[in-house]
This record gives sequence, structure tokens and C-alpha cells, in this order.
Amino acid sequence: MERKSNIELLRLVAMLLVLFLHSNYFSLGEVEMIDIQAAPYTAFVKAFTEQLCIICVNVFVLISGWFGIRPTVKGFLALLYQVFFFHVLITVVLLCLGVPVSMKTVLKVFCFGVSYWFVASYLVLYVLSPVMNLFVKNTSPSIMLSVVLTFFILEFAVGWCVNSAGFNGGYSAISFIGLYLLARFIRLYSKKLVALSASQDMILYVALSLISVLLFFVTGHDFNILSYTSPFVVGASVFFFLSFNKMQIPNNRVINYFACSAFAIYLVHLHPLTYTYYIALMKQAYAALGGYGYIVFVVVFAVVFGLFCIMLDKVRIFTWNFVYDRMLRRFVSRVEALPEKFLSIL
Repeated sequence: MERKSNIELLRLVAMLLVLFLHSNYFSLGEVEMIDIQAAPYTAFVKAFTEQLCIICVNVFVLISGWFGIRPTVKGFLALLYQVFFFHVLITVVLLCLGVPVSMKTVLKVFCFGVSYWFVASYLVLYVLSPVMNLFVKNTSPSIMLSVVLTFFILEFAVGWCVNSAGFNGGYSAISFIGLYLLARFIRLYSKKLVALSASQDMILYVALSLISVLLFFVTGHDFNILSYTSPFVVGASVFFFLSFNKMQIPNNRVINYFACSAFAIYLVHLHPLTYTYYIALMKQAYAALGGYGYIVFVVVFAVVFGLFCIMLDKVRIFTWNFVYDRMLRRFVSRVEALPEKFLSIL
């Protein structure tokens, strides 16, 4: 499938938002009522920035839902290989630098521990996507709308307000399934949303983010504004995605070249052996530079660090192509034939 440069640009922007997000609450701590009382302007900027950036994860899932996942054994193994490549690379580098590395921490990656929750959730979505694709293809628009509406009513009521029933604040495959179906429905049946202009979408994205922060400031309760299951976050994510989807960008090889490796940024800075260093760096920068200086530092760091990770991923792509052609191609063909063999036995 040909890459659309406007969506590839969105991937890059969303990954930069991940870095901005993790340089805020994740590194410096959440805004509390005492912060609002002591320095309301600073607290507002911090909370509003968090809200603007938190749509990043939902956007990645919406992209998958909009175009539809076409799962293959090769694609599944390619994602696992990308995780494995950076895990080995980071572990070896740290060991060479004399950093103590425990076996427990090493194994966390293969269990997709806390910092790699997205990988585990996305793999579940990837495996289940054929079922969802068949549902979308063979059901009526009214039934699909009923399913999507019911899902998000439950998610907002149970997953957002009380954060239970396995939604886990959106850090789960359940939430990914809902976002996937939502994106499919909007693309196929929601003519009014698709008809809005890119500027209107962007205004709605900012407005929903602002409402969420104002709700926190007025009530004194956060209502899980950090939750990916928040209706404000889901709505803002949709409009942010739609704004980029409507941009007219000619096919751009540079954008496409960088965007296909954007996921490496996530894998490097949130690796179980590196994310503590990332947090420490952000805290030191904030203490040394203050508010505006810190903002400039975060933007520059995100661009430089992102480019570094992308260049590393080009090495990963080269090694993957070599490993697949020399070792895995025949294995993949055999695995793809297994379902038919099992059916004949059963």
C-alpha cells in the first residue's frame, strides 16, 4: 500500500508528542490543586500542554483503524524483531558502559512490562483485526453504530469515571479495539465529520483539550483527564487525526523515509533500562532552565533524539531484511500454512 505523506507526517508529529508528553507529567509530576493555588498560570500551561499531547497514542490506533490492519505473519514478526533489536542494542551498550543490568529487567521487555504496554496491546489488536475487519464488512451501518456507541458509553462510564472493567485507563487492547472500530465507522459512514475542514478539526481538537483542563481547574478534580478513555481525549484525538487526513501533501520521500522508523523513538526512550535516565535528564533540565528555557530544550531534544533513533532504526531495517531473506522466509510460509493443516486434522 502506497504511503500517504500527510499521514506519515502525522506519525512523526504524534511521536514527537509522545516525547513532549513524557517530558511533562511523566517526568515532572502531575499538576495538583496546591500548584494551581501557588502558580495558576504555570499550572495551566503544564496541564494544557499535557492535554494537547495525550492524544498521541490514540492517534496511532486511529491511523490503523482508518486504513485497516492487514495482518501477516511477516508483519507480526517484524514488530517483534524491532523490539528485540533495540532491546539487545540498548542492553549491550549499557553493559559496555559499565551500567549494572539485572536479568529481571532484561526479561521485562519480553514480558512487555509497564513501559512497553503499547506493544502488547497493539499485538492483540493486530491478531484480532481480521475478526473486526469481517465484522465491519458484513454488518450494517446501524448495527456498527450501535456497537461503537455502546462501547464508548461503557468506556466513558466505566473506564473513565471509575476506571474499571479492564479498560485500565486506556492502557489496554480493549480500548484499542474501540478506537479501531470508531475510525473504521467514521471513514465509511460519517459524512459530516469527514466534511469538516482541516482548520475546523484543529479548532475542535484545541477546544476539547481546553474544556478538559478547565473542568479540572473549576471542579478541583481531574476526572481522569490523563486517561486515554476520557471523552475529551478521544474526541480531541479524532479531530487531530482528521485534520491531518485532510491535508493535501504531495508524496514526499523524505517524510516517508523518516516516518516509517518513528516507532523506534518510543522503543528507545521507554525501554526499561533507559526511561529512568530520560526522566532524570528532564528533571535536571527543568531545574536548570526553568519554564520557557525548558520548553525550548524539550523541542530541540525531541528533534535531535528522534533523528538519532530513526537513523538507528535504518540499521534495524537492514538487518531485518537480511534475517528475513536468509532465515525466516521459509519459516513464515510454513506458519501461514498451519491453519489449513490443523483444519484438515480437526
